[in-house]
Amino acid sequence: MWSARQLGLRFWKKNGFVPVYLRQTANELTGEHSCIMLKNLKDDCDEDNEEKKESWLVSYWKDFRHRFISLLSFEFRKFGTSTVLSILQQKHCKEECQDLSKTELDYEFTTYDLKRLELYSQNMVDYHLIMDLIPSISKLFFLKKMSGFNLSAVQLALLLGIGLQHKTIEDLEKDIDLPVSQLLGLYNRILRKVVQYFNRIIEESVEKTIIKPTKVVMEPVKNTLDEELDEVAGYVKNKLEKSATLEGVDLSHYAIKGTEEEWDSAISGGKTSVSIKSSKTKRPFSGVHNLNVNGDSNKQTSKKRKKFKTEKKF
Repeated sequence: MWSARQLGLRFWKKNGFVPVYLRQTANELTGEHSCIMLKNLKDDCDEDNEEKKESWLVSYWKDFRHRFISLLSFEFRKFGTSTVLSILQQKHCKEECQDLSKTELDYEFTTYDLKRLELYSQNMVDYHLIMDLIPSISKLFFLKKMSGFNLSAVQLALLLGIGLQHKTIEDLEKDIDLPVSQLLGLYNRILRKVVQYFNRIIEESVEKTIIKPTKVVMEPVKNTLDEELDEVAGYVKNKLEKSATLEGVDLSHYAIKGTEEEWDSAISGGKTSVSIKSSKTKRPFSGVHNLNVNGDSNKQTSKKRKKFKTEKKF
């Protein structure tokens, strides 16, 4: 157990120790916060198990960092920004920063929140209008969820003091030893970088929804222009020759009988079979075979009929 003073922290960090616990209440006698720090004994580990030994220490450190960041606005608020940064920056626990996704961005901030940040970055509103958004931005940054977003040491202290420790600009003036006007200028630069970073995430998410243009490959044609024209001319010539052979053929007996009115009346009835009156005229009755040589009507036939009727009576 040791005091969380800056000199003691530097000593143990230099020797490879990582904090995993920090007491929230100070000691009644010394006024110091007790801390537990661990170190991975690589000399006692096999080379095959070295990565596994490091992983458990990193897991302890991540859990401690998450809780420590959430508690910075309470009892740890009185810590100096340099002391807090020394605790949060552990080179022995290497961790890759994660890329902030569009889903996480929408979960943390609304469209109006992003608009307020943009207005402040353009010096159109006062910094008090966006004070409620700084804790979320600070937490995302110090939890390594903003890959590619870098700040200077003074900007880190300013973001930490306002966003996580909830200190005022006047308090940070004494802590960082810079005038308020200069701190506000640095504060505006931080938010400009944040707006640019968030806009890039939004643009990349929109770009994924847009269909990418396909690359058109221009290949030479197989035939020349004259060859294609000759081919089309031959096709048209054959078509004209076929149509010319049908000009002398009588196709009237293939014509469909009936007029349009007759077809409409026949179809409207809903019948499955349709009969249309033929438009052909019947041949005129000549009557030559029913006339005798003298041109009289066939009297013998009528006489036979009468004779047949009289015989039937008897």
